[in-house]
Amino acid sequence: PIQYALVDIDGTLATAGEAISGASEALTRLRATTRGLRLVTNQSQETPAATLARLHALGFHVDHQHIFSTVAAVRCLVDQKQLRPIFLLTEGALEAFEGVPMHEPNAVVVGTAPEHFHYERLNEAMRALLQEDSELIACNKGRYFQGPDGLRLQAGPFVAALEFATGRRATVVGKPSRDFFHAAVRDVVEIAEGNVASSELDRCVMIGDDARDDVQGAMDAGMQAILVRTGKYRKNDEAFCQQQPLAVVDSVVDAVEFLQREGFLSGA
Repeated sequence: PIQYALVDIDGTLATAGEAISGASEALTRLRATTRGLRLVTNQSQETPAATLARLHALGFHVDHQHIFSTVAAVRCLVDQKQLRPIFLLTEGALEAFEGVPMHEPNAVVVGTAPEHFHYERLNEAMRALLQEDSELIACNKGRYFQGPDGLRLQAGPFVAALEFATGRRATVVGKPSRDFFHAAVRDVVEIAEGNVASSELDRCVMIGDDARDDVQGAMDAGMQAILVRTGKYRKNDEAFCQQQPLAVVDSVVDAVEFLQREGFLSGA
């Protein structure tokens, strides 16, 4: 049975600034029938606190401990390595990096930040990365996301441009990183540190709208996964998966109903 659940936020619980119909109730049922749940997000345009406030405004009953964010994970990495980055981040996301030194930069941190993705700023980032021992850190390497007016470019294409220009390989902190998924599982299962046992991963399911980053990423990390046809999903996206997901359904509501109907949820 499934005992733990990871659920994507943007495109899965909400899209274009509105909650998916029935998603709040479905999430409540999922919490009641599992031992733990985390909302895992590649959102790099706001702090975890801002994400939580946005979810509350949309009617979701979650707490701060339920949010597992790439921005928080990047902050931990920057502190651990004592980096002095150039931040290609929105003003909102920068709030999570208060106090981080930025003089004589030895790293570049890239999130989805449209105001920074112009020639002069990318050129500045490239020059920093060409310095010896400089590091490129990507909050995510997603291709695009669903905006209110249609699909929009995510951080990935700009990370790839900097990789190509400098020959440096980015450390990708968010989904589909195996380390990110395993860290989320450690958090929800409450394992302090070390490797996650395959038996724990087998009991976890990821629900998301991105066939590559959410679904294939989770399966590559040893978990089960369900693809939902909301948000950035486009027809036949499941063809990008190298193996068959647990299910492909219309929404997170249908995902929870599938898990219950097929006997995957035995209760908390």
